[in-house]
Amino acid sequence: MINQETVIRLALVKNVHVLMNDVDSIKRNIASSDTTVSNLQQMIETLKTQVYTLQQENKKLADDNKELRKQTQEFQEHFTKVDENITVIYEHQQVTEIKNEEKRQALFNQTTHVLEDIKIEVRYLSVTLLDFKEKTEKDDKIEEENIQKIKSHLNSTLDYVNAIFWRTEGLLGNFSASIKDIEYSQSEISRTQMENFTNTVFMFEERTKKTEYEQLKLSSAVSSLEVFRINVSKSNCDKISKIAFSAGITSNNNGWTGDTLIFPDVIYNEGRGYNSNTGVFTANTGGTYVFYISIQSAYQKYNYFDIVLNGSSKVRALAWYNSGFAVKIHQTGTNLVILPLRSGDRVWVKRAAGTGYYSDSARITTFSGFRLF
Repeated sequence: MINQETVIRLALVKNVHVLMNDVDSIKRNIASSDTTVSNLQQMIETLKTQVYTLQQENKKLADDNKELRKQTQEFQEHFTKVDENITVIYEHQQVTEIKNEEKRQALFNQTTHVLEDIKIEVRYLSVTLLDFKEKTEKDDKIEEENIQKIKSHLNSTLDYVNAIFWRTEGLLGNFSASIKDIEYSQSEISRTQMENFTNTVFMFEERTKKTEYEQLKLSSAVSSLEVFRINVSKSNCDKISKIAFSAGITSNNNGWTGDTLIFPDVIYNEGRGYNSNTGVFTANTGGTYVFYISIQSAYQKYNYFDIVLNGSSKVRALAWYNSGFAVKIHQTGTNLVILPLRSGDRVWVKRAAGTGYYSDSARITTFSGFRLF
């Protein structure tokens, strides 16, 4: 009979076998777990690498986003400037269209007036030609009546001579010499009358040809006059508003006492009429001109300046000061004049009294002019 110790030993052996099996199972599980952990570590490393890559890509995307925002801002600013430029161009285009329409309307009105004048002159010439034609027809009619009278008188004379000849032929045989004289006189009269008739017809033909020639000359003169008026009108339209100037002085001179004030700094000089070396404007063509001066006196001084036409003073700009050293001030004098000029007339600014003038880079002291019409 198995004792209790043996039973315990058998139970222990069994438990040991079970335990060993469990240990083996645990070892196998641990090995599997190590493999799984190794795989997980590899996966973690892979994930870390991917996360780092994603972080780099995210950083790059963030930089790209900043750059894109910057470019978007620049594009918006550029688009705003372009929109402003388009607005300015549109406004300038509207102003230009309005000015062009005004110029076109003015040119159309002027052309209409010129054509009306030409029509009036052509009507006048037509009336003159009609009167000339009526006078010519009247003269032709008178000439024709005179020719008819001459023919009638010639026929009457021939009939009268023939009647006398036949009446006296049988009765006055002894007067053959007288009859010959009569026949000679008759032939002379006939020859003279025929010569007069031929000369009258020739003169009439010459006068008719001369009349036709004068009509052709008159028609040519009318055409030439129309072309001349068109050219003159075109020339006047081209010349108007093409003569203008404006010049200034960019420094001051407190002690200047010269004669002609020269404005050397030319701001505008259309038509090249103003000479910046002499300060004199010379009219290239006749017309009505406008001149303007603005003078600044020197510090605590006065001056008088005249606008002069061919040496004759027309208007005066006065910058007056009479306060001694009590007031610290510059005075300004201005004036404007409208003058009719002929080609070659000269206009300049002349000192009439006072000392010095004041100006600076902003051109305070200026001289301007332009052709009005």
